[in-house]
Amino acid sequence: MSSNTGSSSSSVQQSAKSHTQSLLQRFQHEAQQTAAHAFDALASLAWLWPLRGILFSITHPQIILSVRQALLKSLLSSALVFAVLAFFTYLPQLALLALLTGPLAPLVALLLVGAESLLLLSFLARPLFLEPALSHVFDATLHAAGQAQLVRDGRTRAQAQSASQSVAKGVQGALVKPLQALSKDGIVRYVLTLPLNLVPAVGTVLFLLYNGHNSGPGWHARYFQLKGFSKGQRAAFVENRRAEYTAFGMATLLFNFIPLVGLLFSFTNTVGAALWAAQLEAQANLIDSQVGGSPQGGKKAE
Repeated sequence: MSSNTGSSSSSVQQSAKSHTQSLLQRFQHEAQQTAAHAFDALASLAWLWPLRGILFSITHPQIILSVRQALLKSLLSSALVFAVLAFFTYLPQLALLALLTGPLAPLVALLLVGAESLLLLSFLARPLFLEPALSHVFDATLHAAGQAQLVRDGRTRAQAQSASQSVAKGVQGALVKPLQALSKDGIVRYVLTLPLNLVPAVGTVLFLLYNGHNSGPGWHARYFQLKGFSKGQRAAFVENRRAEYTAFGMATLLFNFIPLVGLLFSFTNTVGAALWAAQLEAQANLIDSQVGGSPQGGKKAE
């Protein structure tokens, strides 16, 4: 009996050790990739898309107001979570950071509380009301940006799939995942990188770079589903634009860290992601039309 117990315990320990080693290797690989794309990410200007999302939301308020209930819930939950964390954790973290970062301590402590509140909100807001609302905002923005056909084609594909699958597994169930970096192993990576904020200035930049590298592609989850991309196609698409997705992810995280109203920027970030998707789609359609209109394209069509 005791030998069986010892064998079982040994097996569990080996499994945990193997999983930890795998996670660390993946962490190291992602960190190397992030470092390699750091300069390209800044030079890509993809970090401007969240700003464009804010401007587009101001000039097209009907898109955001169409989900006003989720907007109000986001404001309340974001403010409440941040207030609670600030009350219990801000001063202790400020005292520690004052020893490490000096005059930057108040600002860094504020960003750290914002990062921690985002972690909690990923469990509270995302499954309850945030993702369905963001999915609606993404589609509405594509409509406004002249890509209504993409949405119609995606929904038609979902109806075709529903003949053999449940509707929930179709495109209608493929929601924007702005907090994708905070799911499964991503939560572990996010928590492990939080101490980077203790390093003056550079640490916060590294934190944003690494987590932006992981979270960026999640903002186009809806786009990939509307396009009907397979897992391999999504991976190839993202890899070809890895620097841009890193820059986009960094900017969205920075906006989400803003005290009290951080979660509200998930809506404008989604608008920015949809505008970017609309541009990518327009470019792809232009290339297709040019190829189709060329002599070679005509011969192939024949």
